[in-house]
Amino acid sequence: MAGKGNAKVVVTHPKSRKVRQLQRQSRREKRISEQKGKRNAKAALEAARFFWFREQCLALGRTKLAFSREEAQVLTEQYLKRNDEEIVALKSMRNPTAGRIKILEAMKTSEADDFNSSKGIVIPDITNSDNLEILTSIWDGRADTAGVVRRVGLTRTGVSPAAPAVTELEGKLLTIDEVRERSIDFTSRKARKFQTMKRVQSVKKTPTAEDVWLRSKKRGVDLQAKRLRQGREAVLKTRRAN
Repeated sequence: MAGKGNAKVVVTHPKSRKVRQLQRQSRREKRISEQKGKRNAKAALEAARFFWFREQCLALGRTKLAFSREEAQVLTEQYLKRNDEEIVALKSMRNPTAGRIKILEAMKTSEADDFNSSKGIVIPDITNSDNLEILTSIWDGRADTAGVVRRVGLTRTGVSPAAPAVTELEGKLLTIDEVRERSIDFTSRKARKFQTMKRVQSVKKTPTAEDVWLRSKKRGVDLQAKRLRQGREAVLKTRRAN
């Protein structure tokens, strides 16, 4: 009967079908994870945008009286400029945080492009009194409940807001710091629950193709070393017997 130590060890070839399956599985999981991350980031940014409009509507005392298209455009213009003071302040520093500046400038450029496009930038529908009331009185400001807010795509074209209207509105709006002070954690309840569970639970890691190949190679090396050791022991026993 073959000893337990002489059991045959199967070494997986790095180009075997099993390894290719694991490679495809790993790429698929990575792609799904990246797509989910992008969706979550987009949802968080959209919720933060809606919260900004919500707080400005409350500051203006407009919770039921709908905004005209011109007023909505003026408010959106101010939204695009919300980080301008921070950008100027960062650039005036002796050692500015380049990463933060790039993020804020890229965000402004992206949002401005949306505003100038035919589809427009997505904002809460403040041009309808019922939808405005949902935004200011019913929505609790969380990302996971932002689905109750009606959306609308607003473009910059079509109307040129008068300068006096802009000046009058600017004097009543909250600064971005004031909005942030009023903001709440946009992490959804499900995400917080998952993060809490993750701290106390062990999650089994899905092996990658490289992991499988390294383990197979290690088993082969260990098996070869074991055979050499057994061969040396057999030679020593033979010499001692003689």
